[in-house]
Amino acid sequence: MDLRARLVGGLVGYFVLLIVLACVLIALALREDVLEEVDASSRLVDLMLAMSDAGEHRLARVESLIAEGGMRHLAVTLERDGEPVAQEAAAGGVPRWLAAVLPHAVFDLAEQRIRIDGATVVIKPDPASETSEILAESARMLGLFVLFVFVAGFAAWRTVGVALRPGVELERGLVGLLDETPRTLPAFELREFDRIARTMESIAHELALAREAERQMGRRLIQVQEAERRALARELHDEIGQTLAALGLAAAYIERHAGTAEREAIADCGREIREGVATVSGQVSGILKRLRPHGLDELGLLEALNDLLDFWQGRQGTAAIFARLPTALPALPEAAALSIYRTVQEALTNAHRHGDATHVDVELAVAAAAAFVELRIEDDGRGCTEEQLSRSSGGVLGMRERARIAGGELVFEKGRAGGLALRLRLPVAGLEEGRHDPIDVAG
Repeated sequence: MDLRARLVGGLVGYFVLLIVLACVLIALALREDVLEEVDASSRLVDLMLAMSDAGEHRLARVESLIAEGGMRHLAVTLERDGEPVAQEAAAGGVPRWLAAVLPHAVFDLAEQRIRIDGATVVIKPDPASETSEILAESARMLGLFVLFVFVAGFAAWRTVGVALRPGVELERGLVGLLDETPRTLPAFELREFDRIARTMESIAHELALAREAERQMGRRLIQVQEAERRALARELHDEIGQTLAALGLAAAYIERHAGTAEREAIADCGREIREGVATVSGQVSGILKRLRPHGLDELGLLEALNDLLDFWQGRQGTAAIFARLPTALPALPEAAALSIYRTVQEALTNAHRHGDATHVDVELAVAAAAAFVELRIEDDGRGCTEEQLSRSSGGVLGMRERARIAGGELVFEKGRAGGLALRLRLPVAGLEEGRHDPIDVAG
């Protein structure tokens, strides 16, 4: 049942019950009016018959009937010598406010006088009786209308309250989303609330996955950071440190034997110092290249990608790389350029280490009137399922996060050769454009 049917059904049910009650009250009032009208007519007939009777007890009979009363809308009085002998009990006068509304002719109606046995029967229309009955009937109708208003208000309040009662459970579910303690919501009778509950459970599940991915990303970043620090420390100590120690020995030899050493020895020390400086320079360049893509700031994204692809193509035992790069690119925000470079780097690494690919296609193009840059990388390796991608650690998570920061979209799908294909679509005006200076990636 949906909410509209519940509300309309409840209100209609209450109103039908109220109408039935009103019909019962009207029927009772009608029954009472009919009985009173029939009784009054019977009494009037009895009075007429008593007046037409020629018996000796006629006058006593008439007096008795007049004293009993019950003749509606008529005032009947028995007078003798101008003084009333018997009359119906007064029903009360017409209220002053109502008398001001009624025409004067109502109160000036002619009376009928009938002489019997030395007495006079006076019959006159009685407006007070009629107005009292009308006022009583109006009071009943007004009371019924007030009852209808109160019952209608109670019906609306009750129906809406019952229909919206599941809102309490939904509120608890929302609170659970905030404090990371999701609750299983019950099944609701109303379809609208049940759909909202199922949607909230789906959102809670997605939030839990996102929070878990965020925690994994945090742990992975810390692990990568510590591993990078250990690698840097090892290179600085084992390679650069040893080279600098050898340079120090050569410089110390020159310092101690500058005046007495042979020319060839001095030349050998100079050659060792030059080669050591070149070695240190290469080692430092390698470290800097891992920390920051070489040439990305100075030469542009295209040159940096060409260097990266040449490096991978020159490695032994890696897949054959076929690249299609444009001759020029629009100016990209730094986050977008770095996302493209790192995505290519990570995709080539995954294709070599995990996919056992023999062929990798890399294509970078400008689409939709230079509003988007699209990168597509496809290999012929073993491929990867969505579940494996969702469980992957730093590499895939890093690519997704960089694409999100740059305001783009990263999609993984099955390649045409059975391997893995990824598509990275980035806007030229990315989300990070206001935070970073654009890089001219045209080269």
